[in-house]
Amino acid sequence: MKLSKNMKYSFCTCGLSETLPICDHSHREYNLINNTNYKSLKITPDSDVNVDVKSSTWKS
Repeated sequence: MKLSKNMKYSFCTCGLSETLPICDHSHREYNLINNTNYKSLKITPDSDVNVDVKSSTWKS
């Protein structure tokens, strides 16, 4: 995934997002129902960069 300089990205950590790898805030309702504390991972790169984005919580 290409990340652009000074753009804020919010990555899913719960695996529930319909827009993986980007967070769609699905964790909010899940947290309320399941008493969990998932949050998105926020990244703002200081230069353009390509990254591989993976998580063990995402279903393949």
